[in-house]
Amino acid sequence: MLDWLAARLHISPTVAGILIGLVVVQLAVQLYALADLMRRDRVRGDRKWVWVLVIAFGNLVGAIAYLAIGRPPEDVDFPAGGSAADTAGGEAARRAVDALYGTRDKR
Repeated sequence: MLDWLAARLHISPTVAGILIGLVVVQLAVQLYALADLMRRDRVRGDRKWVWVLVIAFGNLVGAIAYLAIGRPPEDVDFPAGGSAADTAGGEAARRAVDALYGTRDKR
């Protein structure tokens, strides 16, 4: 099949193989971007149909643009008071930090 495609396009079989590989990568990235778009409730710009057009007609560049800038940033839930070590393990985390770096409070 590769030889047939190479003969039809008047290119070498190596170039035909690279071309087929690029087409497969492009379709995979586009399908992934479309699936990701359908799973999300919100996107940047709040218009999903615009991103569908960008992905579909922008080919690989459009899909990469959506994946890079179209998805909104994830909401991160920061603890209300102090560092993650204070809330994630309390006393055990403080003991681990003290064992590694020495105690903060020299009493």
